[in-house]
Amino acid sequence: MLIGIDASRAITRQRTGTEKYSRDLIFALAGIDTYNKYILYVGPNYDNSFDSLPKNFSVKIIGRKKYWTQIGLSLEMFRTKPDVLFVPSHILPIITPKKCLVTIHDLAWKYFPQAYSKDEIRLNNLGIRRAIKKKAKIIVYSLSTEKDLKKYYKVADNLIHFVPMGFEAGQERGDIGEKIRDLSANPYILFVGRIEMKKNIINLIKAYTLLRTERKIKNKLLLVGKPGFGYDQIKAEITSSKFCDDIIETGYIDDAERDFLYQKADLFVLPSFFEGFGYPILEAFAAGIPVVTSKTSSMLEVAGNGAVLINPEKPFEIAAAMSQILNKPALKEKLIRAGKNQIKKYSWELCASETLKVLESK
Repeated sequence: MLIGIDASRAITRQRTGTEKYSRDLIFALAGIDTYNKYILYVGPNYDNSFDSLPKNFSVKIIGRKKYWTQIGLSLEMFRTKPDVLFVPSHILPIITPKKCLVTIHDLAWKYFPQAYSKDEIRLNNLGIRRAIKKKAKIIVYSLSTEKDLKKYYKVADNLIHFVPMGFEAGQERGDIGEKIRDLSANPYILFVGRIEMKKNIINLIKAYTLLRTERKIKNKLLLVGKPGFGYDQIKAEITSSKFCDDIIETGYIDDAERDFLYQKADLFVLPSFFEGFGYPILEAFAAGIPVVTSKTSSMLEVAGNGAVLINPEKPFEIAAAMSQILNKPALKEKLIRAGKNQIKKYSWELCASETLKVLESK
């Protein structure tokens, strides 16, 4: 069969969660499927990153910049429809083949509408409603997202397919800047993600300030990620902390430097109010560092027994969890072992094979 994939988000230069999922899944499919033929639809910014894929994979550049999906990809579907169209990180075009597959990553905008523009909310809502109207098959990689879909939309059970998220331990190669090396020279607690309200950064800063009242704890707090919604309030909270000089923002850094910081951290903390999956939890497990995370949305299922779970609404509870890990070496080692076991549930080969089953199903 001929499988078309919207790969437009997979070639984004600064890739975050959904873009990385799209890219890694494409490469994983190429590693297991030599039978079907694939067309990867990309925009005019194509960077030749798929040129090394096997011969059963081809690339179709759609030159339009504006309305790439709704006009450009729709026209391509009108001219030459594949047997199935897979959209792993965006919305289905207006014109599609009869058989479609789309990945729904999360419904965070239902819980935190203030963090999204009206256009983003409209597009997210349209994407799900269009998928349901076209009777597209829907992939989710967390049971939390499946639950939310059923809560907010009338979607048939047989259209939703749970496929475990893929994962591969960081093997990024690249130069590590002097600034990053200097940061890693002193003990630190690590957070990775967008610096925004949804990630609960304000309560994390409050918790860190409480933690530092323990005289023997000198760890800095490294916040790795780009600013997001509510950043001004977060910055004000950082400035008001008596330990503000030890709260370090790195901004966006490349994969190699991020993996380097994971390896050197004393612990990782993700106290988000909501996560569609919580991929950084697995990255921390792979790096062999203990984790503190929330017992809400998908984080509970992703972390399993490998983390100390906290109520994100309570800074004292976050601080106590971090203190326990830093002060109890036996607990730290127990969490590291449990984390290593937890990541065995996730692989890109499994994700690709399960995705392929959905693509090939009737």
